[in-house]
Amino acid sequence: MSHKQLPKVVLVGFNKCATRSFSQLFERAGHASLHHKIRKPLQPSRTAAKRMKENIEGNRPVFEGFDDYVFYCDLVHVTPEEFFEGNSAYKEILKDYSDTLIILNLRDQDDWIRSRLRHGHGEFAKRYMSALGLDNLDDLAAHWRQDWDEQLKGVREFMDDKPEQYFEFNIDTDNIEDLISALPDYQLDACHWGDSGNSRFRKLGPVSKRAKKVWANMRPRSTN
Repeated sequence: MSHKQLPKVVLVGFNKCATRSFSQLFERAGHASLHHKIRKPLQPSRTAAKRMKENIEGNRPVFEGFDDYVFYCDLVHVTPEEFFEGNSAYKEILKDYSDTLIILNLRDQDDWIRSRLRHGHGEFAKRYMSALGLDNLDDLAAHWRQDWDEQLKGVREFMDDKPEQYFEFNIDTDNIEDLISALPDYQLDACHWGDSGNSRFRKLGPVSKRAKKVWANMRPRSTN
């Protein structure tokens, strides 16, 4: 089966649950992989989740304009004014692309909360609090916990009658080779799996880490 004939694969867990490692796994197997942003030659990059939201509101197929990817993950859009968790659109995705394979990527919830709070050296949490109108991290963490619980419950119930299209993967406890074996047509290789996001930061020296933290909180960010 050629790559163009393969069903799409969409992660419907949240960011900070090995999304970069999943994207790397598929990309290095030769599949067009979308991680967070739509990147096209000679075009400005756009947050995929924002485009998803616009498509849904416009009654268009959820991936219209970027449906040439095989793999999709890290579908979150957050500015100080608005947010949209694109992983919540699993029903629309299955309606528009009925053969899509769904992977619910998981980890320990407390670890996920801590990782999200640290993401972008705290800048991601600041944007999210602003969008929600919150003024403390405890309330933000409570909101995220509720989102997590509702997402897991909703996905599991919706996919219950479609077991051949549904996979769960806990990055803390599951073996990537088992998931690879369940997706033989994609010819994935376990050697391409890894903790790529964290390892990039660990390789930096103390001065570079400090500079990166300052830049993360000061640099201008696109609303696209």
